[in-house]
Amino acid sequence: MSIRPTQQATYAQVQRSLTANFSLLVRSQEQISSGKRIVRASDDPIGTSQALAFRRQISAAERHKTSVEGAQRMLDTASSLLQDAGGTLAESRSILIQAMNGTQSDDDRRLLADSIELIRDRLLEIGNARSGNRYLFAGTATDTAPFAATASGTSSRVGYLGNDEEQQVLVGLDSRLTSTLPGDEIFASQQRTGVDFGRLTGLAAGSTANQGTGFVYVTVRHDGTTASGLSGGVTLANSAQDTVVGNHTLVVDGAARTVTLDTGEPVAIPTNASTLRVIDERGAELNLDFSAWDGSSFTASVDGTASVSLDGTNFTPVTLTEPDLQLRDPASGSVLHVDTRALHRSGVELVTFSGTVNVFDTLQGIVDDLRNIHDLSPREQRERLDMWLVELDRNHENIQIATGELGSLSQRASGLSESYADEQVQLKSLLSGVEDVDFTQAVTDMTRAEQTLQLAQSSSSRLLQNSLLNFLR
Repeated sequence: MSIRPTQQATYAQVQRSLTANFSLLVRSQEQISSGKRIVRASDDPIGTSQALAFRRQISAAERHKTSVEGAQRMLDTASSLLQDAGGTLAESRSILIQAMNGTQSDDDRRLLADSIELIRDRLLEIGNARSGNRYLFAGTATDTAPFAATASGTSSRVGYLGNDEEQQVLVGLDSRLTSTLPGDEIFASQQRTGVDFGRLTGLAAGSTANQGTGFVYVTVRHDGTTASGLSGGVTLANSAQDTVVGNHTLVVDGAARTVTLDTGEPVAIPTNASTLRVIDERGAELNLDFSAWDGSSFTASVDGTASVSLDGTNFTPVTLTEPDLQLRDPASGSVLHVDTRALHRSGVELVTFSGTVNVFDTLQGIVDDLRNIHDLSPREQRERLDMWLVELDRNHENIQIATGELGSLSQRASGLSESYADEQVQLKSLLSGVEDVDFTQAVTDMTRAEQTLQLAQSSSSRLLQNSLLNFLR
């Protein structure tokens, strides 16, 4: 028995054929219009999974590249600022060498001090520079100005308020890049080497370790003068102005009409000299009254007593036999041990905790000594400036080292940025190979689908033509 397909079965078959061919045509048109082989996940589940993985990797590479570029901008800004700082420090060194020239007058030195003070202010601006709303050299405390000046007697000191942590950005799954260095590492780096005493009063370092940073002033106060062997009508005068400490020898030469203290320069004795100042070879001063001098010669012994203080307020009397006298400054927490056995005069002694004086305080110390706030002689000024020159060169070298380190980090950032850019190109190429359409193939498929659909439509129209005879059969 033969089976004749029903009209309904024929119609269903034609509908399925037309729908399938129309779907192929629509899919080809979608691929061509979107440029994508995978328009929806059902088009290629495996390819879709690969494409999503590539997109995640491209997104991560873009984030890391953006972080690297941000870090590089900060590094380049910081490096440029430190190059400026290095240049201004080189200028300050030139000014300092000029100031140490013995031909400079007090007025000349004060003018040079003004120039160095401007350099200090400029360096302070650099130290507190910002990138956007973040301080560059404050470590990770980016919302706090890292350096602040505070008054200290007749001068000022600069303290570091940031932290010692490096700012870093994530540039990989487990990789970080330093975007700047903390300010204390650049402008206040410490290479502690002990203490250095100026050669003003004869104080020296004691035998016990000291505690402190930067520099301090030890005040040696003259408390009184006594003499034995004075004769010929010569007496002590105006001892409040004396600076002699310890035992000194006074020689009066009546024939030459001169007076000498230790091995200092002989001083001519004028007629009816009421007060005459005599200075020894180390700068200790003694005031004498020669108004009643009878012209005789003699040798006398002069003794000066003194007290010392680290804070300028609390003084400790000295016997000149202490090898390790402890001095404290409660305000700063500094502890200093001094040897008083060679103490020979009063005055303000500069003591540096060598290798710990920041660049700002170094420049301020130079300014103070060029302005001669401690009433130093030209020789004593030069000796002080020699001490500051050592600290200035050390700070300059630290800034140059930091500049080089930032430059190296910037170079690394540039390499990372290029690497991530190359990685994005490669990943996008792989993504394109997975999800992008082959236009030649898509056009061919669309043409084939269109022709097949037309043929199916033509065949279907013939199959669905009904007559009474076909119906009766």
